Amino acid sequence: MISARLIFTLCSLILVFTRSFAQEVLRPQNLVPQNTVWIEKGDLNVTFVNNMPVGPDHRAGYNGIYKLSHLAQDSTPFVPFYAGFNLEHIFGGDSLMELFEPRRHPMVLSQLSEDEVLLYQTPTPLSGLESLTSFKLVAPHYIDITFRCVVNDIGFFKHGYAGLFWASYINSPSNKKIYFMGHEKREPTRKWIEAYSQKHGVESTHVGMNDFIKIYFAPNFNARLASHFSNYRYALPFFFGRFHNMILAYLFESSEVIRFSQSPTGGGETNPAWDFQLIIPHLKKGEEYTYRARLIYKPFISEEDITSEYLSWSNGLHD
Repeated sequence: MISARLIFTLCSLILVFTRSFAQEVLRPQNLVPQNTVWIEKGDLNVTFVNNMPVGPDHRAGYNGIYKLSHLAQDSTPFVPFYAGFNLEHIFGGDSLMELFEPRRHPMVLSQLSEDEVLLYQTPTPLSGLESLTSFKLVAPHYIDITFRCVVNDIGFFKHGYAGLFWASYINSPSNKKIYFMGHEKREPTRKWIEAYSQKHGVESTHVGMNDFIKIYFAPNFNARLASHFSNYRYALPFFFGRFHNMILAYLFESSEVIRFSQSPTGGGETNPAWDFQLIIPHLKKGEEYTYRARLIYKPFISEEDITSEYLSWSNGLHD
């Protein structure tokens, strides 16, 4: 019997030989590929990675933010062996032949300017999704992210939608919860939700108040954090967690297609995963989809402070 990994490898080889014929609409031009890029700006010091290993301390397959430190806290909130803001799954509802397709297919990391990097991935072998992520540092303690993707063959997504899943593996925080403004499904009063999944894949995903999208999951669907839902709905599209004296917050432009997810042990027994998903309903071939986000890493002040951060950022997106 042919293994799933062998099939993925064969598909990857076929893609290499056919790449010259594939339509790549997002590929950056005239940039030098690098395995890591280190940027310091404001209070932040950040190392970005593609999905290649970095010495003995960083495992292959994990992409995005390798290390993140702040003048007020030199410990990185992300498990260095893994990563944060790591593109992990691409799914369309069926059980995934390769659970971690974005990890396996090569990524190209390039430095665009003194404060911005690009992470590019050619169309993946199984799902055919091409993507480009921009990470830009903004003083004093922000990372602005723009994600773009295109699918030129929707055969993988036969149920009409695409799901993309990002994971951040948190480095042994004393508090594993994530926090967001929302309510329980049968209680309309908004309040601060302290969300915690007791077990990996149980009540792991939290949807927005306006997210009534019904999507298909096969009975044997194996990216299970994405398909198990809590009783919470969030009211504003941001969440945060606590790391030592710091706050690590994820702000999003839209609440219609972003879903929050979490695992108490995603990165090991003491390392929770603070995750999120992009859901693209009514997927169309060749159409570009995008979202914008902001990552904040700074000393914790209050819940009201991070709400103000979100409102200021989201209002500024449309100025």
